[in-house]
Amino acid sequence: EAPAPTTTTKPQKTTDPLTGGEVSGHEVIAAKVENIGAARPQVGLSQADITFIQEVEGAQTRLLAVYHSRFPKRLGPIRSARSTDVQLLPLFGKPGLVYSGANSSVQRKIDNASIVPIRRSTRDSRRVAPHNVFVNLDKIAKSTKLAKAKSIGWTFNDAAPRGATANAVKVRVGHDTFDFRYSSGRYTVRWNGSRYADGDSGTISKADNVVIMKVRNHPDGNRDVRGAPSVQSDTVGTGAVTIHRDGRKIVGRWERTKASAPLRFREKSGDAIALKP
Repeated sequence: EAPAPTTTTKPQKTTDPLTGGEVSGHEVIAAKVENIGAARPQVGLSQADITFIQEVEGAQTRLLAVYHSRFPKRLGPIRSARSTDVQLLPLFGKPGLVYSGANSSVQRKIDNASIVPIRRSTRDSRRVAPHNVFVNLDKIAKSTKLAKAKSIGWTFNDAAPRGATANAVKVRVGHDTFDFRYSSGRYTVRWNGSRYADGDSGTISKADNVVIMKVRNHPDGNRDVRGAPSVQSDTVGTGAVTIHRDGRKIVGRWERTKASAPLRFREKSGDAIALKP
């Protein structure tokens, strides 16, 4: 009897669940970074793997920078956490959150969420308070025990997708305008016309993917010292998404069923939209 033919399958290359690149054994730490004129130039943003732009009270914006591959030795200015962070961050399992404080209502939510709170108040005397809390994230990562990264529902592919050509992207969040201009394979990020240049190294922040999620914003019951209502942006649910990569634009929907669930991006056909590693 002739032996059955054998087939060999090429093993799937293991990639990192957050970047689609080389696997990192590091944990996940998010940091709340201030994003107004008095906070510029920020330091350490260019080393983030993922940065979320969020609206806060007074139609201002703050950044939630997520670090996994590498941790800067200097990062800031760090500011206070918001309700939006509490709903968003369990996406990553149980990540660390570096922040300078929170009001009592938000702090209770953080304490009850799948988040490891890392409060810091170390000041840089060369900058004006309250825009001067800076941290050594590399030191924090080495001294804080956190879980390893897990899949967050994102898929990656080197191949550029089908989609309309779009080399310039502009989106308004609160009263801020963000521009993403595509050149030499990446998007240069601008806030109200100014690039993000690192205050220490001068490194310009660039992105491989620009993901614009349409979300529901609503008051969370808190107010700032001036009485402006605090905003929560819901990332549980579903909504329209536009993804830019490789100078192309792909339109679809985002979906996430609960705070601990993955965040998925799908084309209208239902197929996953792959991000650029």
